Amino acid sequence: MVTLRNLEKKDSDQVALLIKQLTQNIIEPENLAKRIKRLVNQKNSQFLVAESQGKIVGFAGLVWYVIPSKGLIAWVEELVVDNQNRRQGIGRVLMESLLVLAERKKIKQIKLTSTQLAKNLNEKLGFIKKNHDYLIKNLF
Repeated sequence: MVTLRNLEKKDSDQVALLIKQLTQNIIEPENLAKRIKRLVNQKNSQFLVAESQGKIVGFAGLVWYVIPSKGLIAWVEELVVDNQNRRQGIGRVLMESLLVLAERKKIKQIKLTSTQLAKNLNEKLGFIKKNHDYLIKNLF
């Protein structure tokens, strides 16, 4: 059985391992666990973990802010399920919980980036593909 709860500082090492399954594009990987610990105290976000038998098997977050053209919007950040626990509905439960949180906060729009693997789930949950170029610049 999987239970969801808010991220706690003690989860940082297990969550760091999950994020490494999600992406190899980690800036300063030696500081990843420290950054995860700091997420607990952020005021404009909420991060969840999915736990099974004392092990964290999933992680996801919602980060929100106001922009002039839309009002309160949010991004789903780093939703990941452990490789050994995929295809069990954990990603869906995490995403649905974030959507409930967004509704409670009266968020107007939610954005996310999606892997091909998660595309079907995201579309079933009402997300639509937008044709936008996504540019990034790392500042070190």
